[in-house]
Amino acid sequence: GDDNGKKANNPNHCNCIIDQIFTGGLQSDVTCQVCHGVSTTIDPFWDISLDLPGSSTPFWPLSPGSDGSVVNGESHVSGTTTLTDCLRRFTRPEHLGSSAKIKCSGCHSYQESTKQLTMKKLPIVACFHLKRFEHSAKLRRKITTYVSFPLELDMTPFMASSKESRMNGQYQQPTDSLNNDNKYSLFAVVNHQGTLESGHYTSFIRQHKDQWFKCDDAIITKASIKDVLDSEGYLLFYHKQFLEYE
Repeated sequence: GDDNGKKANNPNHCNCIIDQIFTGGLQSDVTCQVCHGVSTTIDPFWDISLDLPGSSTPFWPLSPGSDGSVVNGESHVSGTTTLTDCLRRFTRPEHLGSSAKIKCSGCHSYQESTKQLTMKKLPIVACFHLKRFEHSAKLRRKITTYVSFPLELDMTPFMASSKESRMNGQYQQPTDSLNNDNKYSLFAVVNHQGTLESGHYTSFIRQHKDQWFKCDDAIITKASIKDVLDSEGYLLFYHKQFLEYE
């Protein structure tokens, strides 16, 4: 009865094992540039697709930590793009422009606006899809840009509750970053080898805390953490740290 009630109120609601594990809530805030009224919608997501440098889409500048420091557990090397950079770009405010005016409920007329995506609810398992395959009217290619990704990831900066700590698209470290419910551990990486027309998928999977294996069709071999972190990365799977195992 309760489940039917949830489905009636939310047609996207599903109680299957996939939705229980992978579903999160993505908040979209559209802000009128005249009256600054905000229209908020929350939609379910099962993975997050992230743009990469090298694509035809203009990329957000690298983070202030790209001078060799460590941000969100990632070691930054000058010129290296990180998963945090990609997430920062994904959650930055975006000016929609004069060609995409919205009808503001406050102004009662069409106005220019900005749109910002943040995480309202995090899933138990977060899947990040690095958009390595680019398809457009003029171009079909694979993007091989290396993206550094961490063993441990704190999603606090990208939560809707942390939005106030952002100013002009630049992230300011929140005073309260101790929320363990927002912290994740890497446990699987899917890689693609080859070209857009012909390629092969392999994966790294973690069995214990620091024990990794490479899966290449029927061939399973031990892998080092360096092998995992040096890989190109196509799909990145993180689970919440309360599921950590020894």
